[in-house]
Amino acid sequence: MNRFEYLLATTILRLCRLVFLLLPVHAKRVVLASARNATLEGNLRHLYLAMRERHPDLEYVLLLEPYSYRFLGKAIYLLRLLRGMYHLCTARLFIVDNAYFPIHVAPHRRGTEVVQVWHAAGALKRFGMDTLVPPAEPERSFLHRHYDWVISSADASRTPYAAALRTPIERVLPLGSPRTDPLFDATTLATSRERLLAAHPQLAGRRVVLYAPTFRGRGRRKRAAPGLDARQLRRLLPPEYALVLKAHPNLDRAATPKDGYDLVIDASAEINELFAVTDVLVTDYSSVIFEYALLRRPLVLLVPDLAEYEREVGLYLDYRSEMIGTQVADTPSVAAAILRDDFDLGPYERFVTRHLGTATGGARSRFVDRFVTPWAGDEVARAAGGAARTADEARTVDETRTAPEAARTAPDAAPAVEGSDTLRAHVSHD
Repeated sequence: MNRFEYLLATTILRLCRLVFLLLPVHAKRVVLASARNATLEGNLRHLYLAMRERHPDLEYVLLLEPYSYRFLGKAIYLLRLLRGMYHLCTARLFIVDNAYFPIHVAPHRRGTEVVQVWHAAGALKRFGMDTLVPPAEPERSFLHRHYDWVISSADASRTPYAAALRTPIERVLPLGSPRTDPLFDATTLATSRERLLAAHPQLAGRRVVLYAPTFRGRGRRKRAAPGLDARQLRRLLPPEYALVLKAHPNLDRAATPKDGYDLVIDASAEINELFAVTDVLVTDYSSVIFEYALLRRPLVLLVPDLAEYEREVGLYLDYRSEMIGTQVADTPSVAAAILRDDFDLGPYERFVTRHLGTATGGARSRFVDRFVTPWAGDEVARAAGGAARTADEARTVDETRTAPEAARTAPDAAPAVEGSDTLRAHVSHD
């Protein structure tokens, strides 16, 4: 966003805000907003499912509108942000998993609570306002302002989250990462595995090596991670190994070479669900390391640019002494580490406890208990007494799409999604 775009968008949103603030707060409206993805995924998805289960009579609005760097896309995005500002001014609870422009242009009203649940677990690479090289203007001036609360995965990440998201540390709550809850559930993992193998039979009976790196660069200059030659790795691994690619969802689809893989998973799929079939994860500085560590499975870190990454982006821990897994710098070393199969899983326990806490799931429930039930009451308990409305009577919002249009982008298209039947029944997009 350049300076002119920022001034134009800010002026329009602030003027509209003055009008929207004349409207009353909808006491039962909960908004989940993201500029990262057009489908509901990650922490927002799991919170949505948990809130619908506990509080089916609330009104849920989904604002899932990725940012575009093209001129027409920017114009459409601005119009969508006007709708976002309306809901920010009139909702009881507003939940985001990344920066969301309407929140940052001006303080919101007291009757609305804004909660940042950040899309990643733990604190590995520096992010937000806490990078070694700060964001350029105008982002440096407005990004990550006006959150009421920020949710972190453990005490260890409270300080980084406070700095990165410009929020006092006393307002950073270590409630845990909702997207990790299914990883504690053996039944959910088994069901996900069955679904994935049915959808991708070429994986059955093979050891699955999943390559899932983060990106390099910022904004429109984002690029794929360096170092892995998939065709070479495919030649070096025996046929009983299946090589799978899951590119970062915020990276242009054409940016990652796809030759050499046995399977390329849609970048928008939830990676935690893919862990159900993963025997070895190959990554770099991605926060999925924290979630994968919960399964205590082999990990290879391909980090040929470690010194450069430490210098330009920065890390919250010493990668050489505090990180789990086997670190390598080239493709032959990746293959050698996989084939040796002598991974040291001993350090995982301490690593998980430090970065994800001692909880064994339940992050979704803790969030609902803290931010919804105190003002909405416990509808599940009332339903048991015969006073609650059923989930089929729950209100939904769909101001911009017909049912078929919403279904085409609904999150149940992702593989092996926990609770997909519930989501198909109730999801709506604003």
